[in-house]
Amino acid sequence: MRKTAEAVIIGGGCIGISTLYYLSKLGMDNVVLLEKGSLASGSTGDSAAIVRQHYSNEVSIRLVMKSIEILRSFPEEFGPEVFNPIGWIFLVPPSVENSFASNMHRLQKLGVRTWEVSPQKVAQEHISGLVLDGISKAAYEPDSGYADPHSTVLGFADRAKDLGSEIYVNTPAIGIVMSGDKITGVKTHDGQISTPRVVNAAGPWAQEIAKWVGLDLPLEVSREQEMMLRISPNGSSLERSVSNMVDQTYFRPTVDPSTILVGVGHPKKNELVDPDSYNTHADNAFLEDVSNRIIRRIPKFSESEIISSWAGLYTITPDWNMIIDKVHGIEDLYIAVGGSGHSFKLSPAIGQCLAELIINGEASTVDITSLRAGRFDDNTKLKSTYGGNRG
Repeated sequence: MRKTAEAVIIGGGCIGISTLYYLSKLGMDNVVLLEKGSLASGSTGDSAAIVRQHYSNEVSIRLVMKSIEILRSFPEEFGPEVFNPIGWIFLVPPSVENSFASNMHRLQKLGVRTWEVSPQKVAQEHISGLVLDGISKAAYEPDSGYADPHSTVLGFADRAKDLGSEIYVNTPAIGIVMSGDKITGVKTHDGQISTPRVVNAAGPWAQEIAKWVGLDLPLEVSREQEMMLRISPNGSSLERSVSNMVDQTYFRPTVDPSTILVGVGHPKKNELVDPDSYNTHADNAFLEDVSNRIIRRIPKFSESEIISSWAGLYTITPDWNMIIDKVHGIEDLYIAVGGSGHSFKLSPAIGQCLAELIINGEASTVDITSLRAGRFDDNTKLKSTYGGNRG
């Protein structure tokens, strides 16, 4: 293990690994990343990885637009093909028609290729067999879709190592060493790494790490369940990623056309848990409930079978948007925490912006000042039009 580093990143999920790569690309040639398990073994690896641009605040829209640009060109710089731009459909109930209209205007003004389509057209051209009851409006984004979180993380990791960075898996950080208000090192079970700067990108464990230096971050950790269905050979496959606010579900195909991934979207009640001690298996009640919701909306899936299920974690902030900031009062401590279910789709751009903040003092790719930690103290929290992490 290296004994010194220009920076140590704690957390080997999508945010930490993207930041590692962009720090290396911008010229920081001695960066270390510590991951307590394997890369993408936390929230990133459990992510549904739906990539969509329909947000209600400018910073998230700009971040996901940039992230899609990076994901689309991923093979040119990193090797693997990780993004499937199959298109994304958003189904909304009558209660949010006004919010939907204002969001669509905002998205189009910022350059997102999206437009409203009738529910009838969705059923005819995008989601075969869709039952239209309760669907008031729909949006289509042809440039969105889904990605492979594991391949994305490994692609960033390989290029970062090519540029001189080091990654240590199964190597948890166990402490941050301070001298006054300055960071001097990070402790591990294999020894101490001397470093003047640390990035806390530890996802569900970010609060624990923050407390090592006296910070209390406004974070909650919620258990989130998902399942995989194998479609009956008698039913046609799903062709789009879908966010269905009418039934509070989301679903998308996989690289195997006979399977779809399904989860429950917000707004809903959160199940707060300890990230070191929670049930990683989906509940039977969840499986039955969500299966029924999908079958009611798309009856052709009635003969599908559940082939796998799991429970992962969201790390949630009070306004459901990330905190990306340089910590005040502690020199060269940076935080990128509280993905609230958004972080994978935003992570390529967040890593680039955070690296710019660390090296240049500000982010130039996207203005991320609205994601500063102080917004919860000065009443400038970001707004979420639809509630929860729907944006």
